[in-house]
Amino acid sequence: MGQTAPTAFREIAETDFDDMADVLIEMQAHYRARCPTRDSIIDGLKSRPAGSRVLLACENDGIAGFACFSAIYPGPGLTSGFFLKELYVRHDRRRSGLGKRLMAQLAALARHEGHDRIDWTVDADDPGLQEFYEMLGGRALPEKRFFRMAGAKLTELAEK
Repeated sequence: MGQTAPTAFREIAETDFDDMADVLIEMQAHYRARCPTRDSIIDGLKSRPAGSRVLLACENDGIAGFACFSAIYPGPGLTSGFFLKELYVRHDRRRSGLGKRLMAQLAALARHEGHDRIDWTVDADDPGLQEFYEMLGGRALPEKRFFRMAGAKLTELAEK
């Protein structure tokens, strides 16, 4: 990639969708997850739900990483916060401190908007990622469990 320019942090714009599709395709390959077509990815970016936001870290005229998040309410003490759905740093920018800087930008944005916390989930079988978040000051909450309902079960419940 050559010399890295200073990082610019900003929220995604429609002009970023094509580049963001490249990063999302890379992310899906990294996680060995099914990846929709490029057109489907761009359609998803265009039609993402109200309130879902994407913070970009841009370097050398490209996206080096991103954080997807939404505001949530209520939380402890009936305060608001952010839920971080995804944090991803491109392969060639790993171990550069970019993930930490993205999280710091997200924390600053949360505080600026009056939020009291950031919540997120971490794969139980990824100790390196858990260590990363602990290094930032995050802590796992053993009293909480993550649940998901999707597909046929979601449809079944919706029809009750």
